[in-house]
Amino acid sequence: MNFSGMLLDSDVLAEIRKATPDPKVVAFLRRRAYRHMYISVLSVGELKGLYPYPETERWIAELLERFDDHVIDIDARVSLQWAGRNAAPGSVGAGRVDAAPLPTAALEGLICASAMVHQLEIVSSKADIYRAWGATASNPWVED
Repeated sequence: MNFSGMLLDSDVLAEIRKATPDPKVVAFLRRRAYRHMYISVLSVGELKGLYPYPETERWIAELLERFDDHVIDIDARVSLQWAGRNAAPGSVGAGRVDAAPLPTAALEGLICASAMVHQLEIVSSKADIYRAWGATASNPWVED
């Protein structure tokens, strides 16, 4: 399959925003700078929720401006690709490590579906979860 680019997950966006980001993540992205990079509207919302600080508004505005037409929306194609996804027991369970998976695995499932519909490789620390669902994914913290 010929991928048109990379979908950067929230954790990667948060990492590269740090004053001193992990050198492995920076090097991973630099080696792939020739590829188009995308973000999801879901990551935008997740980042705003995770970082409820005044400067977050400016950061979100910068992300949206920088990625402009490389912001992936959730549409009917993505929704249909996402339908029926389950998370592995314990990965997105409710309450306990051995809890049954949430039937919809909403955030990660929709990120995965977005990447599959748009033929993108997901870049995330949760690459194993995405690969279990059939997506191509890389973890820049541990992979070259």
